[in-house]
Order: sequence, then C-alpha cells, then structure tokens
Amino acid sequence: MHYLLRAVFLWPLLTAGCASPSPEQVLRELVADAEAATEARDTGYFRALISERYTDRGGRNRATLIDALRAYFLTHARVEAVTRIDTIEFFGDDAATVALDVGLVTHAGEALLGGWDGNLRRVELELVREGGEWRLIGSSW
Repeated sequence: MHYLLRAVFLWPLLTAGCASPSPEQVLRELVADAEAATEARDTGYFRALISERYTDRGGRNRATLIDALRAYFLTHARVEAVTRIDTIEFFGDDAATVALDVGLVTHAGEALLGGWDGNLRRVELELVREGGEWRLIGSSW
C-alpha cells in the first residue's frame, strides 16, 4: 500500500516531463539554440535552420545569408549574443513570426567592462514548418 500511495503522488511529476512542449515553447527554444549557435560560431546549425525557400527584403537568399554568417563568424573570433523575444504569432499550425531584439558583442568582456549600451537590433523572423521542423523562410532587421 505504501508503494501504491508513493506511485500515485509521484506519477504527475514523472509524466510532466513526457508532455510535448507547446509550439510557442518550441520556438522559444529555437531562438535560444540560435543564440547558442551564434556564440559557438556554428554555421552548420544555421544551414539546417534556414529553408531552401528563404528570401528577404534585402534580396538575400539562403546561400547569401549563410555566406554572410560564415564571413561574420570568420572575422569575429568571439561573439556574445543576447536575445529578448517580444512576440510570437502563429498563422495556423505551420507558420509563425517571432519579433525579438538581438544584441551582439564581438569583443570578450566588452559588455562587462563598458556596460551594455543598448545596441539592440529589432529582428523579425518568418518561420514555417517543413518536414515537422521549423525553418526560417524570411527575416527583416
């Protein structure tokens, strides 16, 4: 009986981790992963994230965006990133926009020594679900 009571009280805790995350949580994790990939200067992460259909108002396509990221990572030995999500808006089950502020510090410790000067850029990401995964198809900043 003692084990049965323990199981009844522990069951919600054990199964809570099994629930699938909400679509909003998935996109929040995607932004956190992109922040970590930026700091790791991981171009491969972005190759997987950016859709073959990517285009933006600046005339960039997937290849030119990846080339720009690669160049940025090659010219900056260390990158610290800060993101703050403002809104996440869904359009059905397979399309969403994420509006966020992004700050990049490219010199180690600059944010600590000089103080954060508020150089944040507003970024809007356009995402679609392709093959069950969220992919970036457009952005503006």
